[in-house]
Formats: sequence, structure tokens, C-alpha cells
Amino acid sequence: MWDSDFLVKQEVSKWKQHFLSKFWDFNLLHIKNIEEMDNNFLTLNLTSTSFLADKKMIIIDITEQKKSNDWTDKISKIDELRNIKLEFLTTLLDKIPEGNILLIDAVNPSKKSKFYKSIIKLAEVKEFNDKVWNRLSSVIKDKYGKNLSTLAIETLIKYKSWNLNKIISEIEKLLITHDYIDKKEVVENIIPELEENIFQIIDDLLNKDAIQAINKIDILLNYSNIYAFYNFLVSNLRTNMYISKLKNLWINSREIWQILDLWNRSFLVDKKYKLGYNELKKFYINLINADKTMKSGRLHGTEEWDLYYEIQRIIIKMM
Repeated sequence: MWDSDFLVKQEVSKWKQHFLSKFWDFNLLHIKNIEEMDNNFLTLNLTSTSFLADKKMIIIDITEQKKSNDWTDKISKIDELRNIKLEFLTTLLDKIPEGNILLIDAVNPSKKSKFYKSIIKLAEVKEFNDKVWNRLSSVIKDKYGKNLSTLAIETLIKYKSWNLNKIISEIEKLLITHDYIDKKEVVENIIPELEENIFQIIDDLLNKDAIQAINKIDILLNYSNIYAFYNFLVSNLRTNMYISKLKNLWINSREIWQILDLWNRSFLVDKKYKLGYNELKKFYINLINADKTMKSGRLHGTEEWDLYYEIQRIIIKMM
């Protein structure tokens, strides 16, 4: 699936309950941290048959960490160990007995990974793409339809960057003090996710609206770290730069979407901006150089303010 943790966990729960209704619980194994598992343990449990039952179920969580400002050496090490275990797991797939059910719970799997390519050759893959508006909106309406408006749902989805878990959490908090939730209640009580703010800021930048962009950055930095903002900004600008470059090469929208593996961000391909490719490339390089300059110690003041003012200077210069 793509990134609906809520929906995939719900599906896993259904499988577990259905299995337990027919077979004993000691024939079910749920591995939540595969990077901590010994290879012999994995081999034994995946390739051995069930005890006093016709079926055995093994559930493996392989949710990958999201890269962000909190991306640390520790998380990198965990991902490295996880990838090693997944490579080993691929060697066991064709050795799993017919009576064993292997259920892999994967949120945001890389479709280019060796593991994913091995899985789709041997298993049935079910995706839960809640980034399709009707799907996500329907889930929210089924659960809270009488308590919030369509505009509230639309705003929540944007504010929480299509993350169903976060949307539900915010709705539950609002319902403590509100019997009915409209767009007004969402706007006044919920802070948009960094990702959503970044998209709005990038739209302003690519349309050469420096004042709006800087104003939004100022507001965002009241509750977000400058380094997190910078990393998100550079990452998303890089995607826009690649799109702009491919458009210059007269590559059609569908091919761009496939080449860049955009998926839920495919809407970016059809957006039109005032900033051309060459200008965008120069702006992006200047932002990268700002980080290098800061790390070299050639800026003055605190690192946070140095980077903040350097970003402002580059934006104003670009416009």
C-alpha cells in the first residue's frame, strides 16, 4: 500500500481475527521488528509447519522510516539492518510450506526495491491508496458523517497531508468541545502539517510571490524547526526542478509521472508557474550553497538565524 497506516492496520487486524477464530493463537506469529530477528528464528518460523493445526500465520511489519529532519544515524542503522533482513527474507519465500500464510504489513514500501519486486512475483499484493480523494473522504464520512461538513473533511485532508491517523486524531480532539465541525473550526484550531505548508510556500515561490512566501515562512517557523523546513523545502523544490527539466525536453505528463515515480504527487506535473527551469535551477543551487556556507562558518550569528536570513535573501534576490 502507499501510506494509509490506518487502513492497512485495520486490514491486518481483520486477518488476525479471522485466523484466530479458526486456529489457536500459538499458530500465529506477529513480527514487528524484523531487524531484531535472528536469521535462524526467521527460517524456523517461516519454513516449519503449524502445530496441531492445518494453518499457520506469520505477520511481518516492514514499515520504513520517513526521511525528515529527525533522520538520525540511529534510524539509518535500523533501516540498514531491516534491508539486510528483507534480503534474507527473499531467500525464504519459495521455501514457505503451503499451509503457512505470510502476511506482510508494509506502509510506504519502495516499489523499486529488490524485496518488493520479489514479493509481487510470488504473492497477492493489496494496496490501500487513501490518497484517492473518494476513498479517504468515504472512510471519514462513514465514521463521522453526522459530525462534520464536507468542507471540514477537505480542509482536514489538506492540513494533515492525507494522513488518516492524524485526521482521525484531530477530529476526536475537536469533538470534545464541538458537536459539529465545519471548516471554521478546523482553520481556527488545527495547525497544518509542515508538508502542507511547504506546498503552499513553494507555490508562492514558483509564482514569484516573495512577500506571501516569506510571510508564510515566518508563521511556519513559529512552530517548526528551521532545519526541518529547509530540508522539506529543498526536497520538494528538487522534485519541481526535475519536472520542469523534463517538460523542457517535451516529455509528456504520464512519462514524467512514471520517470519520477510521483504517484500521489502526479498533480504537480500539470501545474504552471512563472518561474522557468533555468531560474528554478539557479534558485535551488543557491539554497544548497546556503547550507554549505552555513556549515563552513562563513555566516554570522546563530546557525538557525543565519540559515533563516540566508533563505530570505535568496528568495528576495530571485524575485
